[in-house]
Amino acid sequence: MTTHRASALCFALVLGIGAFGCRRTEVVVVDEPRPVATQITVVAETGDAVLEGDRIKIARPIYYDTDKDLIRPESFSVIDAVASVINNHPEIKMVIVEGHTDNQGNFDHNRGLSERRANAVVQALVLRGVRTPTQIAGYGATNNVCVTPDDTCLQLNRRVEFRVKRD
Repeated sequence: MTTHRASALCFALVLGIGAFGCRRTEVVVVDEPRPVATQITVVAETGDAVLEGDRIKIARPIYYDTDKDLIRPESFSVIDAVASVINNHPEIKMVIVEGHTDNQGNFDHNRGLSERRANAVVQALVLRGVRTPTQIAGYGATNNVCVTPDDTCLQLNRRVEFRVKRD
C-alpha cells in the first residue's frame, strides 16, 4: 500500500467516524440582491458556504497539517456546507476544486501539494453525497492573493477555492 493510499484510507476512516456527529446544514436563498460586503459578513457569521456567480465562497479556510493533504477535523463543517450548496443546486454541472499554497518551498512540491489537497477535498465531498462531476486544479504558489512576506499573507495564500459551471 502506498503512502497516498494509506493517507486516503485514514482520511476515510476519520471522516466515517466524524460523519455521525455532523449536523445538517441548510442553505437559504434570498431573492433580493445584497451588497457583496454584506454577503461576506453573513458567511463569516454562520460558517456556511454560499454560491455567488461562478464561485462557492467559504467563510473559513480548509485546514491541513503542515505539508500534508489530510483535512483537519475543524474543517469538516466547511466541507459539509460546500456539499450542501452543491447538492441543493442542481443547475451546478461541474465543480472545480482549486488548491493554492504559499511561496515557501519549491515550485514542483507546492504544485503537487496543492493538487493532493484539492483531491482530498473532492474525496470528502463524495463521502458527503456529492455526485456532481468534479475536477481538481493545483496552482501551487502561482496565483497568490497577497505578496507581503508575513504570516498573515502566507495564510491567505494557503487556500482552496471552488469554481462552478452551471447550465
